[in-house]
Amino acid sequence: MARTLILSSLLLAASSANPISRDAANNTMVYSFDDVTPCTDLIWTPCYTNFTCARLIVPLDYAEPTVGNTTIAYIKLSSPTQPAEDILFNPGGPGGSGVDSVLNANAELLNKLGTSYNLIGFDPRGVNNSGPSLSCFPNDPASEELFASQIKRPINSKSPESVVREFEIMGAWGDWCSNVHRNDSAKYASTVATATDMLNYAEKKAVAEGTKPEEAKLWYWGVSYGTVLGSTYAALFPDRIGRLILDGVVDVETYYKGAWGDLSQSDEAVLSFATACQAAGKDKCAFYSSTADEIAKRMRDVLEDLRTNPVPVADPAISPVPTLVTYEDISFTLFAGAYVPFKTFPMLAQIFADLEQRNGSSLALAVQAQPPTALDYGGLLACMDNIKMPGVYNISTMELWEQHIEDLNNQSKWAGDPWASVALLCRKMDIVPPESQRFLQVPSANKTSFPILFIGNTVDPITPIVGARKMSGLFPGSVLLTQESVGHTSLAALSECTSHNVQQYLEGTLPAANTTCKVESAPFITEV
Repeated sequence: MARTLILSSLLLAASSANPISRDAANNTMVYSFDDVTPCTDLIWTPCYTNFTCARLIVPLDYAEPTVGNTTIAYIKLSSPTQPAEDILFNPGGPGGSGVDSVLNANAELLNKLGTSYNLIGFDPRGVNNSGPSLSCFPNDPASEELFASQIKRPINSKSPESVVREFEIMGAWGDWCSNVHRNDSAKYASTVATATDMLNYAEKKAVAEGTKPEEAKLWYWGVSYGTVLGSTYAALFPDRIGRLILDGVVDVETYYKGAWGDLSQSDEAVLSFATACQAAGKDKCAFYSSTADEIAKRMRDVLEDLRTNPVPVADPAISPVPTLVTYEDISFTLFAGAYVPFKTFPMLAQIFADLEQRNGSSLALAVQAQPPTALDYGGLLACMDNIKMPGVYNISTMELWEQHIEDLNNQSKWAGDPWASVALLCRKMDIVPPESQRFLQVPSANKTSFPILFIGNTVDPITPIVGARKMSGLFPGSVLLTQESVGHTSLAALSECTSHNVQQYLEGTLPAANTTCKVESAPFITEV
């Protein structure tokens, strides 16, 4: 979430939240989901050179099929060894595109899964190539871009104007979106609906293979928000699990109450930059000092300087227009970097070294490279899951909002401001799913048809390991695999041990209790 909802946790940076462009020159296969015929059966069409694509027609409400239908987009990278099980992948968000992730980052994903399975990316309801539409600016990209430019998240908690402005603009956005979708089908896009779509996929696959759909079981890997989706599925359909890997585990009970994210390990994750920089030495870290404490102090000095003194950038090679880089820019970039430290720490070192000299060019480039705002997808999806829920987190007044900011900054001085406004997404949102698509139970099951594999890092900036332990405890028989690394989800680092245990799990063997895995990644040494 945060300013861009940190879609897919920035792990699949090549992915995009936009529909894939069409290549009309190729007549032998399709390069747009517009050219994939929607079907009630699972029929695959060759697409994007090395993949096959499908669009399944599904009821908007499985409990009330007469309401109407929508379509769900799937892309498949087939295993060289057939027959093979299909593993559905969700990259997080909410609002992340599984289609784009599999299309653009399949090598990274297969490094964990191996090549013995068909990798299936799908766009959940309301995302990318799947319906129903969640856009709050339908057919008006210019207005959407204009509004996105007004969103200043993360906040500057020491600026009263920033605090008030974010509170009011997000309230206006909630009113606007609620009015846009007052009488359409957007309300049929909750996590429960998407979980049921996953069961529907497993059943349609069984029909296509000539087996009994009522006995079909789902094989699934979800990261970050994808663990919410997977845990919801497991609670709803505990006897329909083939394999379930939940990686970077969200506390699902608090998610459904609107309390998104746990910052208890955020400072440790951010400050691992200082430790890694000092250990790497001045030849590898551009922001080197002789002690980690000195590096951390210089980092804070840079942030506090930008809080009141933004840095101008007037180089046409960097930006097409004169611009400023701000406290909000660096605080978000630093926090986001803690999600994938082995990829981002060298860049962060250069950014801090430049900013210390009042040079904002490298930060401006980093800001430009960040994914566009995903308010439509992620905001609406997350809000539908907790709206009008019993005990929902309340920041409906300015006093509660200010207390929320104080609480988060007490929890994390590095991540409080970047994360604070996420909870505002639902302040005035009023798009309510039907009762059949609301999750009103404890996210648990006494027994699942196959045990769940939970994976957590020892230090995770937004889904700390305590969440994985809690969720594993709610599903007796499940196993928690701990990866000894900093970052968000196991994809943040390379670990042959983790990959081995994942592949053994897929073959039917669970890791032993309390298994931990070291990583081969090293900050400032390896990119992953």
